[in-house]
Amino acid sequence: MSEAATAFANYIAKLERRGAFAGEARAALLGVPVRIRHFGAYQDIVREGERPQESCFVESGLVSRYRTLPNGSRQIVSFHIPGDMVDLQSALVIVADHGIRTHVPTVILMIAHDDILRIAAEHPSVGRAFWFDTLVDAAIFREWTVNVGRRNTRERTAHLLLEFNARFAAIGMVRDGWFDLPVTQNDLADALGITPVHMNRTMQWLRGERLIRTHSRAVLIEDMAGMVALAGFDPVYLHPEGPRSAPDGV
Repeated sequence: MSEAATAFANYIAKLERRGAFAGEARAALLGVPVRIRHFGAYQDIVREGERPQESCFVESGLVSRYRTLPNGSRQIVSFHIPGDMVDLQSALVIVADHGIRTHVPTVILMIAHDDILRIAAEHPSVGRAFWFDTLVDAAIFREWTVNVGRRNTRERTAHLLLEFNARFAAIGMVRDGWFDLPVTQNDLADALGITPVHMNRTMQWLRGERLIRTHSRAVLIEDMAGMVALAGFDPVYLHPEGPRSAPDGV
């Protein structure tokens, strides 16, 4: 198996944690052609208005989706970590209505839209798995809308840090309670709709209340119950339970 195919097997393993594929479907997924691209920090993978022909899988690193306003300010609308297919919906949506960029050196696997659509049509179980992946993305977008629109700065910051903790824990990237958060406070401010100064003060407050600890770019949720209560965090929107089972024979 090629290096790219071996790496894509990580995404297949993620999908299969929600429900195993039959042999033919799994073999078809493993046979999908993929190509590896290496990006430096803060490089665009997709720009708004482009017509991409491939979807992006994060093998390592971290990326975000973002929108740029006419005045040049940026709103980050989601973060994506290793194991995420960033823009599966672009297989059907022709024009990119947002950009995708890295925050650290990142390895991306590119999968052609034609191959995604073909395998989804030939293997309904794979199509359902892709569909569920996009539904989880949509659920996260809804939660982010609530976060920025209805929670105060301390609450929304706590909520985002808890989301990172939950998502990193799901892929085994939380060790002794610590996870690496390879984004700057400016990046967090762009995700939370606040100024960098306000972001800095909020992180100081969370540390001062002993809700979190930080070391360089590593974060420890020191008081999990306190953070959950502050943020009103409920991980149900991440849908760890997986998709509803398909009827027999479908």
